[in-house]
Amino acid sequence: MEYDKDIRVRTKKFAVRIIKLVLELKVQGVEYSLRDQILRSGTSVGANVREGKASSSKRELIRYYEIALRSANETDFWMETIEEGYDLDISLMKNDKSELLEISKVLGTIIINLKK
Repeated sequence: MEYDKDIRVRTKKFAVRIIKLVLELKVQGVEYSLRDQILRSGTSVGANVREGKASSSKRELIRYYEIALRSANETDFWMETIEEGYDLDISLMKNDKSELLEISKVLGTIIINLKK
């Protein structure tokens, strides 16, 4: 599946972007607990995609991709919460949200195709 390699690369790059975002959020004064949540959920997307590649069955692979998609949804929640709760000018977050949406769409497509 052509999406497999792409999603592994994209989610790893996204994890690195999340690390950089969290560092910027620290500078901007965002509470530790919020930064920690976005760090955990944002890096979890790629970790679950990577872990899914070692699955012993198609069912298990689907489960890891579903977990990755849920982590992406959680990350989106934390991004929205931080945006609404703080008066920040972080263009980095807008780019990250756009990439997160694309990653979510790809994960959804992969899950649907695997379930066929």
